[in-house]
Amino acid sequence: MPKRSRRRHPSGRGVRQRRTSVRTRLTVFGAGMLTLALAIAGGVVLFVLYHSLTSSADAATSSRATEIADSAATDGVGGIDPALLVHTDTIDLVQILDPAGRVVAASSGDQQSRGIVGPVAADQRQTVVDAAYGDDEPEYRVTVQGVATPDDETVTVVVGAAEGPIHATVWTVFAVLCVVFPIIVAASVVATHYLVGRALRPVESIRAEVAAISRSGRAQHIPVPATEDEIATLATTMNEMLDRLAFAREQQVRFVGDSSHELRSPLVTILGLLELARRTGEPIDHATVSTLLLPEAHRLRDLIDDMLLLARADEFGMTPELADIDLDDLVNDEITRLDLTTDLTVTATVLPVRLRGDRGQISRVLRNLSDNAARHARTSVDVSMAICGATAEVSVADDGPGIPEPDRARIFERFVRLDPTRTRSVGGVGLGLSIVGEIVRAHHGTVGVTETPGGGATITVSLPLPETDQAVESPPSSASR
Repeated sequence: MPKRSRRRHPSGRGVRQRRTSVRTRLTVFGAGMLTLALAIAGGVVLFVLYHSLTSSADAATSSRATEIADSAATDGVGGIDPALLVHTDTIDLVQILDPAGRVVAASSGDQQSRGIVGPVAADQRQTVVDAAYGDDEPEYRVTVQGVATPDDETVTVVVGAAEGPIHATVWTVFAVLCVVFPIIVAASVVATHYLVGRALRPVESIRAEVAAISRSGRAQHIPVPATEDEIATLATTMNEMLDRLAFAREQQVRFVGDSSHELRSPLVTILGLLELARRTGEPIDHATVSTLLLPEAHRLRDLIDDMLLLARADEFGMTPELADIDLDDLVNDEITRLDLTTDLTVTATVLPVRLRGDRGQISRVLRNLSDNAARHARTSVDVSMAICGATAEVSVADDGPGIPEPDRARIFERFVRLDPTRTRSVGGVGLGLSIVGEIVRAHHGTVGVTETPGGGATITVSLPLPETDQAVESPPSSASR
């Protein structure tokens, strides 16, 4: 007979049973708390009721005992008003005992052969609980008071109230509570279960809407109720999250499409030349390697490096390795490189500035800005530095066609090329300024675009200066190369 195998969780542990719903847990918790509260309230009610009944009985017996004692002290036992020995609703026993404990006077119906308690000394007063003639006899709460008569005889006045009615009243209330409280708990369970379900219904509706949107893959919004409560806030927050996810998905799809297109272009060129060489059997000449293969291979390498950098920035964030750097040295190096590699007129205004930053990343910012300016400049590029309060600014200006104001924010997005007709040997792939934006944000700086006087575009990077270190202020050095 085959053995039955237990289904295991991917982690190696057995599959756990599904936990109870929030609705059930809240209902059980509410019922438990209400039961505990009712039990405490019932106990308090019974205690207060019992204390009230016994206090009333003690007050009645004490008052009657005082009246009888005052009468006996003045007129003797024989002068006691017979009305004081009569039973009432609260008085069930009246006895007067001699010093030997014999009953010398009693109310009608009470035992007159023996006292329910023993005699006490004159002026002594006490309350006795559960006093009875025998084990099977009714119990009384009695007030006992000793008094001296005019005949120099000490008698004991005993006035009692039966405890049976007190206990019966308490037990009756207890029975009523035992019937009423479960009804209250059951009603509260039903009401709590219904109300919690009704309160969670909008949450379930939001969950279903989000699940439907997730399955469809379409960018949609969840209806926001006009209640202006927590549910409305949840719906608003979910819509904001959906907007961010839709934007991220759009960016990812566009990034994959653009990167695939950009990677395909140099690969097609390289593979085409290699296929041609294989079919003809002729080696690739040096001019073709220098003018086509190497530039396309370099473009492919740079594109891959840029994409890896942005991918790491998206996953882990840009993490600069901060150190003290001389910004003016980096600017001078970039000016020299630009002057040696282009035929443009390069002018510069350099200030000695020291700040905290990642030397490699800041150099890349300056390189990308310079290459972008050289790519679009007609005749000249101007690099200038300035100190504005707590920030150091580096501006790179060209005299090219400029950037329309609506597109100035777009140029820092990935794969944005404002001139789609330009050749790839002249234009970039649209990642350089994206990398500039990522690096500058990682250094807590800002980057912006303005129009160059006379035509062209100026891109300015602002980086914070150290709080303790001040930039060395000296006359700027100007150069024209």
